[in-house]
Amino acid sequence: MIMVHGANKTLEQLHDIPLVRPPNALSRWKGIQHGDLVEAIIGSVDDRGWAATDMQFAVGQDGARLAGAFDLALPELPAPNGLDFSLGVLTDNCCERALRLYVGARVEVCNNGLATGVIVLRHKHTTKFDLREELAVALDDYWMSARNMETVVFGLKRCKLVGGQYEQILVEAGRRGLMPWSRLGNVDEEFCHPRFPDEIGMGTSWALLNAFTWVAKRNPPHRQMDQINGFRELLPVFTAV
Repeated sequence: MIMVHGANKTLEQLHDIPLVRPPNALSRWKGIQHGDLVEAIIGSVDDRGWAATDMQFAVGQDGARLAGAFDLALPELPAPNGLDFSLGVLTDNCCERALRLYVGARVEVCNNGLATGVIVLRHKHTTKFDLREELAVALDDYWMSARNMETVVFGLKRCKLVGGQYEQILVEAGRRGLMPWSRLGNVDEEFCHPRFPDEIGMGTSWALLNAFTWVAKRNPPHRQMDQINGFRELLPVFTAV
């Protein structure tokens, strides 16, 4: 799945977290209790005949922030070899972040997460927000993006990084604050000496993405998804001429 390393809550525990109105909330603010949000996502997935086969959730210390991920089985669409489809969710009830749903996958061999760069839902917490209606549209968009997953992964695997290209990408990741400079050295080490060279490959955009993701697992759960997504956007992709 789009992994949530450091997951610390079950669905049952999410239901026990109270929805607290933040002091800076405006009159149109309407929070979504974490357990209710997850149940609504599961319900929308079930309505399509899909299945959420695994789930992970992490909640910040104040209880307002939630990072979650779902492995998805899509009966009419097999996942690319070595991957499982996943859906990521980031949200908070403290007026800092809009609810977002991400298209992604889990790399089976190393449990690395892949965010494809596609956000199928982005909406602020307001009284006019119809969650069920928005989820239906978001899952339509998810289906279309999932169909393109194999092409995305193929392009990353086929793209060889030459010369000092991968070092330049790591420098740009540091400039954008995607990961502390001290940990980018660990990404360099993982890229040059990968743990799973036979499965992940070496010297490609795919290998560098997996090296970054492996190290990103140490970062706070609520930052991992944006960091991985942001790094993927820096990577060149092979395109057939």
